[in-house]
Amino acid sequence: MNMNDMLIVEDHPFVAESTKLLFSEMNVGHIEICNNSDEALLQLRANKSWYRIWLDINVPGASGLSLIRYVASLGLASRSAVITASDNLQWRADVASMGFLGYVLKTASIDEFNHALREIMNGRQHYNDTHSDLQPTHLTSRQIEILSLISIGLSAKQIERRLDLSPGTVNNHISNITNALSARDRAHAVALGIQYGYIHNHI
Repeated sequence: MNMNDMLIVEDHPFVAESTKLLFSEMNVGHIEICNNSDEALLQLRANKSWYRIWLDINVPGASGLSLIRYVASLGLASRSAVITASDNLQWRADVASMGFLGYVLKTASIDEFNHALREIMNGRQHYNDTHSDLQPTHLTSRQIEILSLISIGLSAKQIERRLDLSPGTVNNHISNITNALSARDRAHAVALGIQYGYIHNHI
């Protein structure tokens, strides 16, 4: 594999091919395009030496930031960037906190888009200039486990038995989860957990 090979995860053919065309004008090697998370997972598991990985968020098979968090778990955030149409400030804060090189909007002007991609290609971080005081979300592995069990319909008492935890411990975890996600209740916490990539089907 060439040291400048790149992986593009994008389900819109026009965007994928346009991005590939832009990169082909640079000094890069092979460019692989994946149209969904299943294809991306196969490529990521087979090879972790990509020079740059470009990720859309809303690709088939991914739940919110689930694919983004998976890439970060592989230690590839420092070689990866998000290209998305979603100007979601919380997503951007979470992506930045994971150490990704950038969060680039598809709605940017052509000049701004090209500049962002070239900056990231050269290893420099690039995030749009929208100011936000939002802090990144963070859940512990135990909290993620409990939130996932809530999402499949388990009650607090069932979670206590499943994980061999006391009622107080489970209730404390649930309270901390809702606070960490700024959720109104458990159902809202599950919805936010999916959006922020903590709950997913198969990644």
